[in-house]
Amino acid sequence: MANRRSQNLSWLLAGGLLAIPISPLEILPELEAAFNTVADEVVVLKPAPSYGVVFHTVRQGESLVMIASRYGSDVGAIKKLSGLKRELLQPGQQLKIPIEVKREDEPRLPPGVQVYTVRPGDSLERIAGQFDLRIIDIVSANLDLASLDRLTVGTRLFVPTGERGLLVTVGDGENLETIARRYRVEVTRLARANGLDNPLALRPGDRVLVPGVAAQEAMARLEERRKEERRLAAERRRRLAAERAARLRQVAYRGGTSAKGFQWPLTKFKVTAAYHDARYYRRFHRVHTGLDLAAAQGTPIYAAKGGVVVEAGWSRVGYGYYVKLSHGGGVETLYAHMSRIAVRRGQRVKQGALLGYVGRTGFATGPHLHFEVRIGGATRNPWSYLPH
Repeated sequence: MANRRSQNLSWLLAGGLLAIPISPLEILPELEAAFNTVADEVVVLKPAPSYGVVFHTVRQGESLVMIASRYGSDVGAIKKLSGLKRELLQPGQQLKIPIEVKREDEPRLPPGVQVYTVRPGDSLERIAGQFDLRIIDIVSANLDLASLDRLTVGTRLFVPTGERGLLVTVGDGENLETIARRYRVEVTRLARANGLDNPLALRPGDRVLVPGVAAQEAMARLEERRKEERRLAAERRRRLAAERAARLRQVAYRGGTSAKGFQWPLTKFKVTAAYHDARYYRRFHRVHTGLDLAAAQGTPIYAAKGGVVVEAGWSRVGYGYYVKLSHGGGVETLYAHMSRIAVRRGQRVKQGALLGYVGRTGFATGPHLHFEVRIGGATRNPWSYLPH
């Protein structure tokens, strides 16, 4: 017994530092034997803590998945507690392994099946790849999965790190023989896969791994649900896009149309420079050929009147990104200093169509739209063409 205790691992618990056997399930008999050696003393122990940390020294050929499976721990939790940045281990390296002491009333899990807690960013594909499994292997061990694409953070998944198969829950009146008969598996193979020497040790609520059986029907059902979820998501995106387009059209026409058939190219703005503005001339020493409409960066710009895009691109004379529309009869409108253009040359657009977005490209001191009206190539005062 003394030699055995000398080989025990140190286990750091909430209540202090104890020496316990490698298997955490041996802690209670070991402590009982130790305290019963003194016949004339009565020692009252508090309930054993449920969680602890095992210090493990890596041996040749061991992997993180093997060690996690042996202790019934989690690969991610071991990496975090041990400060590992990768899963490659070196012989002699010391790991801190968080473990949970199972209580006698907890359902039994087969050896090789560990509990994995879903973390932010996890998906079934990512978890399956981490343990070198197929998605159907995880589905077979978690028959209550509701979706292949949505995993809630904190959800506990059963992960088979050893033999693959169907993980089922023992019901009332069931035993190893009835389960073997239901899934047409030999009782001896079923017992071996679940580490059972005594078939009568199973209780209702325990988990049993049925080797070689995959949840094909469950996988097919989840695949159909995945298709339906994607169809609904695409439909929702189309609906939102249509609603947004409808709102844009509605907003674009707000304020009415002038007698000459023009509307304002923005829905919310502040006029900062008028046509032939004297303050503009004093500041920049040039004639202002349009209206400056200040608005937030990225504000949508709409066609003041239907027409054809005759120019769309970068200007060499200070307009930055700009668009010019021809409305026929020598009438043109120009929209300058855009952050982004939404139309192309030669495109026919209707009144209120999206042309681009407010920016401050070219000769601009802040985000705004420079709007011009031209008749026969000469600029005119936009006030005379816009609704008031």
